[in-house]
Amino acid sequence: MAQSGDTGSLTYAGIAIILLVAIGALALFRFNLFDVSSMLGEVDEPRRAIPRNPADGGSDGSAVSPEGQPWDSTMPDAAKYQVKHEQPLPEKLTYTHHIGAYSVDIELRLVPQGWFIMGEADGVRSNMPKRWIWLDDYYISTCEFNNDQFYAFILADGYRDAEFWTPEGFKYISQSVGDRGTHFVGWKAIDSLKRLWALASPRDQVTLEVLDADKLLGAPERKVLVLPANGEWSSYLTYDQVGRTVSLKYRDTWAFANARDLAEYPDHDLVKQGLLRTTDRKGRIDLSDLSTDVQCLIIAFADSDTDPPLFGDIRRSRAPYMRGPKMPVVGVSWFEADACCRFFQGTLPTEAQWEKAGRGVDGRLFPWGNKLELTQTAEGQRFTTPYANLNLWQVKETGSFPTGASVYGVLDLVGNVSEWCRDVYLENPNWSERNPFHPGGPQDRRSERGSSTHDDDEQTAKIHNRRSSDPYSRGVDSRGFRIVFDADTALKLTGRK
Repeated sequence: MAQSGDTGSLTYAGIAIILLVAIGALALFRFNLFDVSSMLGEVDEPRRAIPRNPADGGSDGSAVSPEGQPWDSTMPDAAKYQVKHEQPLPEKLTYTHHIGAYSVDIELRLVPQGWFIMGEADGVRSNMPKRWIWLDDYYISTCEFNNDQFYAFILADGYRDAEFWTPEGFKYISQSVGDRGTHFVGWKAIDSLKRLWALASPRDQVTLEVLDADKLLGAPERKVLVLPANGEWSSYLTYDQVGRTVSLKYRDTWAFANARDLAEYPDHDLVKQGLLRTTDRKGRIDLSDLSTDVQCLIIAFADSDTDPPLFGDIRRSRAPYMRGPKMPVVGVSWFEADACCRFFQGTLPTEAQWEKAGRGVDGRLFPWGNKLELTQTAEGQRFTTPYANLNLWQVKETGSFPTGASVYGVLDLVGNVSEWCRDVYLENPNWSERNPFHPGGPQDRRSERGSSTHDDDEQTAKIHNRRSSDPYSRGVDSRGFRIVFDADTALKLTGRK
């Protein structure tokens, strides 16, 4: 019984202590002796990145200038930087680029020189302060760069030409990645030695490439057998992949054959049926005539007519929707996007150029105005907007939402895919007044602008919203890029100057 009484006394004492602690905490919170709200704000800060004190904005919540003064809505005088043109610049241009017989068009929109409102006093430190920025004339692609345009860069061996790459980017793509293109559009190795490569274009063309022994260049004038599965050729040709031999039947006689032997039988069915082909000066063969969804065996005499051949397999499948010519390029690192733009004699847009293309000069929050107008989808599962591919969880062809155009006619700035920008990302950069750009270090995180089809947040969809990514990141299927040209370059490339 004594033990039970002691336990009861301890219980009552414990309850009393808890009550005293609770009363003390309430008093501290009531009189804010330790600024508890600030402590909670610091815990929440890394997740939301939302300032908790008036010092981040005006004391009344208004915007502040870079110097800490209240936001002045009066546009500065244009005479400070304005350049006069003899003739007005065209509002729209089309740049046509040729790679042999392959050509692509890039539609460009003029963003005229002048002041615009950059940033916003929205409580997010990286988006603040609201400020006036001057940009010179430039042209920006109407839509996000698409697979058809990126294919021209691949086809022209852009992945092998260090001229278009930063040193870090060329080392990364050559040594670490090894691929020449994206998961959807690019060269794919079809043999174990990686000397036979296949390239499927957005226009459903197929190219085979045979590399030399150093795996650096294509091997020209090399004989290649292209043998469709279950073809008639199996009655007069056999092979041994392990032994790397080919046997040919001619006039009821079987014998080992090399490329020289094959060429000596011009009347053979093998030749008549077009199964024996020869690489061009770049070591390539057009295989666009292959039947869809038919597996083909490739036997390539890559070193010489008499050396053992290489074996690979290729199948021309029906193109997935992400490989379509008008689908935006996705799955590229910042280095690849930057190199592609350089190849076309342009650049990635700076953050300021990207933002002005969507906001115009009136500081709008979205390209079409200041309201997102989210409505439920037909299935009632998500909320989206008729102006953009937002929260639909499926990337669509570029230009699919024409009502979402900015005042300059630029599309896809909200939703579909987010986009790489040229700048190194700084959370609170010092924005210069004219043509701001932050080069930073070669491996620093890069700015990424715009929302994607996977976003459903109004804040993310706003044009001034900022984010960043690792420049080496390339596996994201909802991030792409677009291209920018200064006015003089755009006019020259389009034959206007």
